[in-house]
Amino acid sequence: MRELEARLNAIADTHTGTCTWALTDLTSGSHIDREEDTAMPPASLAKVPILVTLYRAVEAGQVRLDDRIRYEEQHRSLGSGVLARLALGIEMAVRDAATLMIIISDNCATNMCLDLVGIEAVNSEMERHGLRQTRLFRRWGEWTGEGPRGRNLTTAAEMTRLMSLIGQHECVSPEADEDMLRILRRQDYRHELSGELPWNELNTLGDDPKAAWVAEKGGADLGGVRAGGSIFKGPNGYFAMSAFCEGGAGPGTGRASEGNVTLGRLGKAAWDALAA
Repeated sequence: MRELEARLNAIADTHTGTCTWALTDLTSGSHIDREEDTAMPPASLAKVPILVTLYRAVEAGQVRLDDRIRYEEQHRSLGSGVLARLALGIEMAVRDAATLMIIISDNCATNMCLDLVGIEAVNSEMERHGLRQTRLFRRWGEWTGEGPRGRNLTTAAEMTRLMSLIGQHECVSPEADEDMLRILRRQDYRHELSGELPWNELNTLGDDPKAAWVAEKGGADLGGVRAGGSIFKGPNGYFAMSAFCEGGAGPGTGRASEGNVTLGRLGKAAWDALAA
C-alpha cells in the first residue's frame, strides 16, 4: 500500500490544479489517501448520497421502488441525461428514475428522486454515517452563480467511506446495498476512475456480476471539476476509491480533460496494484 500511495501521489502531482483522493482496501481494511479531508465539489457524484437516502426511505416504508412517479416541469434541468429532451408527463417506477439518475446521470431524474426525500433528509442520512462534510445545497438546475462549491460539497475521505459501506453491505441494509450495487454496476459513463480499464461491458450486466466489475459514479462541472467514486472488484482484490480534481491548466476538454485523464490514471494504477 505504501508503494501504491507513492504511485498515486506521483500521478496526482502531475495535475496542474488541486487533486485529492482516498482508497480503502475492503479485504484488509488498509487505507491510504492524499488530502482526503479537503472539501471538494462532487458534481454529479453527489447523486450517490441521494441514492442512499432514497433506499433508506424505501427501508422505512416511506417510498416503494415500484411506485409510479411523473416527470413534471419542476423536475426539468438541462445538462446530462435524456428526460430534459422529452415531453413532460412521462411516468416511471421510482427505481427506474434512480437508475437514470446513476447510469446516465440524468439531472431531471435526479430531481424526481431528490423531491421524494428532500435535501435535508440527504444531509441527515450522511450525518447518520458520520459524513459531516458531505452536504447538498441545491436541486439540480437551481444554480445561483456561485459556482460548483456553492452547489454541493464532500471530501475524498467521506465519499470513499460511503462507497465502502455500500460495497460491504453495511450502508442501508444488505438487500438495499446489493440493489444499489446492481444500479452502480450498470454505469454507462466510464470517464473517470475506470476510464483506462480494459472492460468488457458485459461484465456489468445481469444480477450475478462476473469476476471483474466496477460499481461507480462520476461527475463533471465548470472550473475543471472532475469527480469519481468507485467500488472495484477484480480477480485478486476488492477496494473502494474516490478522487477529485479542480482547476488546472492542462490540455484537453470534455471527457479528455486534464481532470478525467488524471482520474483514469489513478484508477488504473490502483486496479493494477490491488485487483487485476
